[in-house]
Amino acid sequence: MKANEATHLTKNKKQSLYDLCIYFDNNSFNEEEGQVDKFVGLRFIDGKLSVYFPVGYRKPNKADEKEVRRDILNLISVLSTFTSRESAISNPAFLNTKEVDFPIHAYLYIINDFLNHGYFQQKEQIYRRSTSGKISWARTIKQIRPQIIDGSAVYLDFVTHHSNHNENELITLIHKFCVHECFEKIGYLFSSYIPQKSPLAFNKNLFTAVIKTKASSTFNESELLLFKNMLNVINSMDSNGEKKNFIFGTDNFHHVWEQLVDSVYGEKDKDSFYPKVYWKFKNSKTFSFSEKRNSLRPDTIMITNRGNENQKIFVLDSKYYRYGATKNPNHLPDSASVVKQLAYAQYIDNTEIRSKLPEDVRPFIKSRNIYNAFIMPADNESPENIGFVSAEYVLPQDSEQAEKPYNQIYGILLDVKIIMYCHIPHDKKLIDELSEKIYRL
Repeated sequence: MKANEATHLTKNKKQSLYDLCIYFDNNSFNEEEGQVDKFVGLRFIDGKLSVYFPVGYRKPNKADEKEVRRDILNLISVLSTFTSRESAISNPAFLNTKEVDFPIHAYLYIINDFLNHGYFQQKEQIYRRSTSGKISWARTIKQIRPQIIDGSAVYLDFVTHHSNHNENELITLIHKFCVHECFEKIGYLFSSYIPQKSPLAFNKNLFTAVIKTKASSTFNESELLLFKNMLNVINSMDSNGEKKNFIFGTDNFHHVWEQLVDSVYGEKDKDSFYPKVYWKFKNSKTFSFSEKRNSLRPDTIMITNRGNENQKIFVLDSKYYRYGATKNPNHLPDSASVVKQLAYAQYIDNTEIRSKLPEDVRPFIKSRNIYNAFIMPADNESPENIGFVSAEYVLPQDSEQAEKPYNQIYGILLDVKIIMYCHIPHDKKLIDELSEKIYRL
């Protein structure tokens, strides 16, 4: 059980969280490429922690440590939610360093657990004669002779049990080692103090054996979870306790950006809106459904006023491009993206395939209520419509095409910081705000 409120802390050298952070304008990029392919997350290299934020992330007030801390912890939360182990790729420039798959969740768990409960300590139950403490009636009846008063047995003394915390227990010292290790690397995200070092020298085999033995003798879920995270921390270290470099994050934040936008604005049944293709083989008379392929997949389908006369369908393609930060036209979607985006909307507008769309949506599909947009990150607190792009074969000036607003693909800049903090499914306020920026330009 965990106890010991009096934890011994030592002052850590004051570090500015803001100075740990690296934003877009602190880096150089290949100006010929529109899509950003850079690391976002945490790096601990040669004893120094650096935190890399995505393109378009609005800087906090340098003097506001609380805001900087919230931003860093929120970044960790977003990366944990929207990245898998496979997408968390280290930068090739650092491959010659000694890196590990950093168990950041274990570090965060141990820090939070320590701040809430202190060090893990094994309780020893001690029984003694006393009039104070929790009475053990079974032991009292066996060991104490009662007094007979008015024909009734009365106990004037009791056997009570008390908890004694063994601060020198090996498991406690190992926990102290883990706590210090966690605070030393990322503890200043929480406070400017770190606990004192454990007197134990690192011994990977011994630590692992002791923790596993303790875990096998308890059914307490919180203790088992603590032991599991302690093992994750220990296993991430060299056998000699050498400080390894670590990386937690992704080189492919464009995947995270797509999921963030879809989580806020998207419909769950968007598969119904995907254009389909079919193979017809030389000796076959019909198209085979077994050869069906979903070749084009829009990132997000957003619908307002779904299932009524005012229904509007928005086909959104999330582009983690730099235009919002650079205002360079070369950092906008290219012609291939434009043509694909037109195909998405044309598929939805095709009367022959409407029977394949969701039943509540079908009756209210109108060409004039289908819209297209590219969604890009930026540093602005409300959505900004920068204009539209189209293709030569569907020029919006054509009278027939003018009835099809989806032939104008609008460029929308969204505040990446707001989306990272507010990735709430179907946030009506955000949906209404975005939709109006598209169809009311």
